[in-house]
Amino acid sequence: LASASLLSERLSAPLGMLAEGTRAIAQGDYSRRHLVQSRDELGVLTESFNLMTQQLEEARAAAQHNQQAVESARAHLESILANLSSGVLVFDGQLVLSKANRSAEKILQVPLISLDGSIIEGCVGKEPRLDALVAEIREGFNSEELGVWQRQLTRSEDGHNQVLLLRGTRLPKLSGGGGVVVFDDITNLLQVQRAVAWGEVARRLAHEIKNPLTPMKLSLQHLQ
Repeated sequence: LASASLLSERLSAPLGMLAEGTRAIAQGDYSRRHLVQSRDELGVLTESFNLMTQQLEEARAAAQHNQQAVESARAHLESILANLSSGVLVFDGQLVLSKANRSAEKILQVPLISLDGSIIEGCVGKEPRLDALVAEIREGFNSEELGVWQRQLTRSEDGHNQVLLLRGTRLPKLSGGGGVVVFDDITNLLQVQRAVAWGEVARRLAHEIKNPLTPMKLSLQHLQ
């Protein structure tokens, strides 16, 4: 009877530890390891349990590391978008607006961030001022142009014209697809270029007028 009790204790003790370890794993504790005291079936079971626990702990650590890396990359991207002077619009595969930065709102004078989750045509329904912009974006993504497409758009509002330069590209399907549009307000740049061009025209006109004036001046001096 005593030997039977001893045998029962030798069998139940390792099983009890494994049961306790299993409950610990269910609660998220992967640190439990048990000493392998024999090479029989219970020893093999204990060794397998230890190996499984170690693999689960390593997998959890790797998942946490990857999650932290993703969060860090997302925060870095958010910081870049927030500090870009260019407007940025990100769309998913169905051209639903998924991201817009503050510069895009500032350039267009439209609360784009409130339109997140709206399909591109729905953006126009909520903000009619986006009609021309949405048409250019839709045409760009529907075109057969490879790589980056580019458009120039002139918007008129309150008697003022605004010229936008848009560049868009499709995102890789492996990353979820969709597309991104980057745009800038080049109105002032065009005005400066126009002023420079008119300055060059005036300089050439002055030169052309000066050419015949020189011999005329010499002739007048000779007559005097």
